[in-house]
This record gives sequence, structure tokens and C-alpha cells, in this order.
Amino acid sequence: MFRSFIYLNEEKLYTYKRQIAGKNTLRPKAVSQKKTAGFSAGMKGFGLNGAMETSIDGEFEKDVSFDYDQFELDLSNFEGEDYFDCVLNAEYDLTTIPAMKLLRICSSFEIPEAFDAVDLIDQFMPMLIGQIETKSVGEQEALEGILGKASADIPFIIECDDVTISGKLNAKYLHEEYASLEDYVDQDVYLLCKIVGMVRKNTVEIFDPLKDFIRLPRTMRRQMTINGESVGLDKISVEGPVLKVEVIAIYK
Repeated sequence: MFRSFIYLNEEKLYTYKRQIAGKNTLRPKAVSQKKTAGFSAGMKGFGLNGAMETSIDGEFEKDVSFDYDQFELDLSNFEGEDYFDCVLNAEYDLTTIPAMKLLRICSSFEIPEAFDAVDLIDQFMPMLIGQIETKSVGEQEALEGILGKASADIPFIIECDDVTISGKLNAKYLHEEYASLEDYVDQDVYLLCKIVGMVRKNTVEIFDPLKDFIRLPRTMRRQMTINGESVGLDKISVEGPVLKVEVIAIYK
């Protein structure tokens, strides 16, 4: 299959691939063979003989496209047990598939528009840190220690008939620019995910800037509230119920 990846978490891919295979799945980078000379003596006299010696050069590398193809083929052996392919079996009920199972779907997806402001801040964070005035070197180091770790996971939603699917994308695994993701609001793509669990509430939070962007611990987040509301950027919530997933791959 000729896939073009939009997103691929290689760490998760190889972790789950090893679990299925029960061994390391990496292949050698370069293999070479050379003939070695040997000496033999027999009834007919003396002579030289040779043997082939194989050596492996370099480190181990991954062939991601091939490995992913093999991974999905291997998953078909677990259909209906640990793997649910809703592309080939549309009768599956998403609300009843247990946590920690793998799921493949074909659908469009959307990045909430409210996240655009977070992405803009994320891009200009180094410049913003440099412009904030502090009273001492210690305050500057503390500021850089907090804001310097900021990295926004990208929330997405998929609207299904009876449930909303939601998860977060780690920007370092994107194979396309963030701006191009808006094209998939109207275009179906394939997603391979691990089910995290079902949240059965009327309103479900899918993104908290203080937790998912600034990376503040819970104690500090609780202190940065007024009347129970977070200070600064607003949280992003959607109507429930919500099936939360961990994305392994998105491709087209």
C-alpha cells in the first residue's frame, strides 16, 4: 500500500510491533561478505580452499514504511480481540470496545479553532521569554525553567454518530505542517489508535493549556485559578460522551 503519513509516532509503532513479534524488529544497516583463504592437505596433495565470512557494518536502522505495513498485516491476526478495524468491519460499536485495544478508522478530523492561539504562542515562546522583564537572575532562570518546557500537544476531535473521538498529537511526530491539518476537516484519512477509555460526561475537557502546554504540576495549576476558572488561556471542552485515544498513525 502506498501510504503518505500525516502523523506517525515511531516510538509507539516499534513498541507495539515488538510486543507482537516478541523480539527486536530492527534490521542491519549494511551486510557484507568476503572470502577467506584456508589451507588443506590430502591424499592428492596440498591445496587452498575458501569460505564466505559475513560481517555486519554500521548500526541498526529502521525501514518505517515497510515496518508499518507489516505491523498492520500482523494486527489482522488479532481482529475482534485486541484489534478492531472499523474500516473493514463497520458493525463495531465504538462505545463498547475496551481500553488498551487498537482501533483503525477512516474519517475526517478537526483541530479546535481555539487551539490556534496556543500554537501561535508556542511558535513565539523563545521571543516572549526574552521580552519578559525579571528582577533578578534567579527569577529569569525560574521563568525559563517553567516556560522553556512549554510544548503544546495538539488536540483533535472526530464527530461520530453516537460518540466524539478525541486525542492529542505530539508535534514532533507530524509529517506535515500544522497549518495543513485544517485540510482534513473535509477529507477522510486513516487513523490507527490505542483506546484510552470512554468519558461519559455531558461536557469533557480535551485540552488544558496549563497542563498540556505550560506543563505545570497540578498543585501550581490549582493556585492559578479565580473562582475555579484557569487564569489566561481557556480550556477546550466538547460535548460528551468522548472516546479518548492515543494516536499511533494518521495516513492517506
